[in-house]
Amino acid sequence: MGITTFYLPIRFIIGEGTLAKLGVEASRLGNLALLVTGSKSMKSTGVVDKVIKDLEEHGVKAIVFDKVEPNPRASTIDSGARLARENKVQLVIGLGGGSSMDSAKLIALASGCGIDSIFDCYRGKTPAKGQALPIILVPTVAATGSEANNGAVFTDWDTHEKVVYFSGAIYPTVSIVDPALTVTLPARTTAQGGVDMFCHLCEPYITAEEHTPINDALRESCMRTVVESLPRVLKTPDDIGLRSRISWACTLATSQFVLLGGIGPGVFPVHGMEHCLSGVYDIAHGDGLAALLIEWMKFTQPVRKERFERLGKNVFGASDGIDATAKWLEKIGMNLSLKSLGVKETDFEMLADNSLKTAPWVQLNPIPLDKSLIAAMYEKSF
Repeated sequence: MGITTFYLPIRFIIGEGTLAKLGVEASRLGNLALLVTGSKSMKSTGVVDKVIKDLEEHGVKAIVFDKVEPNPRASTIDSGARLARENKVQLVIGLGGGSSMDSAKLIALASGCGIDSIFDCYRGKTPAKGQALPIILVPTVAATGSEANNGAVFTDWDTHEKVVYFSGAIYPTVSIVDPALTVTLPARTTAQGGVDMFCHLCEPYITAEEHTPINDALRESCMRTVVESLPRVLKTPDDIGLRSRISWACTLATSQFVLLGGIGPGVFPVHGMEHCLSGVYDIAHGDGLAALLIEWMKFTQPVRKERFERLGKNVFGASDGIDATAKWLEKIGMNLSLKSLGVKETDFEMLADNSLKTAPWVQLNPIPLDKSLIAAMYEKSF
């Protein structure tokens, strides 16, 4: 067994009704906050007004930055950071799905460290100097698990490069996971999040070179929770018990916990191939993953036969993990194709180039992926 370094400096507050803890938690970090969120759902459900009121009652003024797109742009993050600097905010709160949370992380970094261009920072042209502002994250979708890690995904819309940025500076200080916030989600958004969660767990489960019983059991348990609970949630969306299970699985899925045991961490080839799709076509991340997942499984199966058999047995209670996954996607309405998502056949080689540029780790797939193989996988997923 190898060596594991475990570091997770986040205070988690988890459970139904925990949104009510936001005001008191924020007041410990400052009295002027930038509230980062999207432009629609959080406003329409009244959550933004509720949060602002709670913050004010605890002596915290909130400046609302509600410009975040589903695939957040570098330019949007730069704009939020300028607003934070101009107003000298003391903390950043991310309220929403992965896009809002990732944007909040990067705004806190850019504003605290005097970074004018977050993409220049990613490229190493502008080093981060100083400290990021304190971050509080409040997920409203069980999907990315951004509340539990130090990563953030964003896109340079000029070049259509969708990238992942990691930094120890962007761990949230506090994450409040209230499953009640996910009850009003549309069914498709809920399903998209479930696919993202499943892939976060399944991709490294298949690709890792080494495994331990504890690590396998953690990932299998979380995958089984998503597989069993998601179809039921789609039928009874207000079942807070089921929503709680999925939210907890989501938080675990991309945290340090799933790396316990000194194993090889594995890689995320499907995520790497999908990022360039949503970076070019602006499609939902979960949709792109669903369209690619089965063909990637079939491609990788010859050198991971035992892992796919174990996936079938321990997650689905079936003999064939790939067939079981395909049936699950159909059951939750996510048996999608790239054609149905508006991807153009003429773009496969361009997308493959983009994938290798923005996610070079796809080459570490158990069967290494090059440009021609990635393009062929897009074609088969079409």
